[in-house]
Amino acid sequence: MDTNHLWTAIIAGGQGTRLFPISHPDCPKQFCQLDERNTFIQAVVENFTFLGVKPTQIVVITTNENQTALARKQCLPRGILSQNIIQVSPKLGYAGSMIKANEKIYDLDPDAIIINTPADQYLVPDYEFKAAIESAVNEASLGYATIVGVKVNDIVTAMGCGHAIYEETKSDCFHVTGFVEKPDKKTADEIMRKGNSACNTGINVWRADVVKNIFANKRYAGISTDKMMAQLGHLMVSVGYFEWHDCGTLKSLYDISKKTPNHKNASLGGGVFERMDCHRSMLYAIEGFELRVSGAEDDAVLFTSINERPIVVVAKLSDSQKIKQLAEDYLKHEEILTDDFSMGARNNTVLRSNVSDETIVGFVGVENYAVYVHRKADGNLEAVVSQQLAKTTKAS
Repeated sequence: MDTNHLWTAIIAGGQGTRLFPISHPDCPKQFCQLDERNTFIQAVVENFTFLGVKPTQIVVITTNENQTALARKQCLPRGILSQNIIQVSPKLGYAGSMIKANEKIYDLDPDAIIINTPADQYLVPDYEFKAAIESAVNEASLGYATIVGVKVNDIVTAMGCGHAIYEETKSDCFHVTGFVEKPDKKTADEIMRKGNSACNTGINVWRADVVKNIFANKRYAGISTDKMMAQLGHLMVSVGYFEWHDCGTLKSLYDISKKTPNHKNASLGGGVFERMDCHRSMLYAIEGFELRVSGAEDDAVLFTSINERPIVVVAKLSDSQKIKQLAEDYLKHEEILTDDFSMGARNNTVLRSNVSDETIVGFVGVENYAVYVHRKADGNLEAVVSQQLAKTTKAS
């Protein structure tokens, strides 16, 4: 690819509900730790610099001051220019944010081809990913807006994403004839067997001048992505075979995380961890917090902070719907996190020492856990979480 005029627009706003309470409105998923080296947005920057996009030709869109501060903290060390981190009104929505990024990039480079991408997904930037992007860029250079799709063979994944339905063309890309959004099991099975669809990754590629001309002097605040894409005319899709995950639940974050070889536990977030007799569980603690867990099995134990108030949540990894409901309730009524809470959980206890009630403790779908939160002599907060019916004799 000729990368001289190749740009990337990373859309990094959002409400932070999908991995709640790891993510929240002031720290959406894209700014949360993905692995030992990167947050989600840092991994996205790495993915596209791998393709040859210059860091100075990456624009980041945020929707509030805290997100902007996080974007500066996480992206400037990766070569992103501060003037390329742009805060817009959340009323623009996702599609409006892409158009706003297009305006910024067009002013800097009228010949730009823009790769628009979410900031909160996980993919492996291998040869297959590069080939899919190259095909999309080539098609976009001809004036056709192009979606980057990925083939998925797992029906659960297929049910959780939108699909572009396509027909054959003479180019390496295919003509999009329609969309199916998050199909039920029967529909997902049907479209997977037909073989003429690809899961929509949310990555779109187009020429800056094409979008500039279509939306010049038009009001686009709040425009839906579907309506925006419809106005782009003849849509194409570049179909890839790379590894891709939406990471919309705690379970999906666990699935892509590095795990211990025997007991399949994952630890994320930069805090201090200690595990005893844990199996297939995810521990998350932000930097400066200490988390010690025993007896967890197929659970998530999370020690983080919202609005500068520490919170411990013990949840079943599979209880994504309850976590989603908790996040939505918090968006509507922040006061729900002013005290301990329990959702579909029972026989759990909380003890505190030297912290009064400053730390909130919540249980989602779990039983027989004891949580002890205290402030150590060195001032650090420590949470000790134990499954009361489990043995704690075997290190994991």
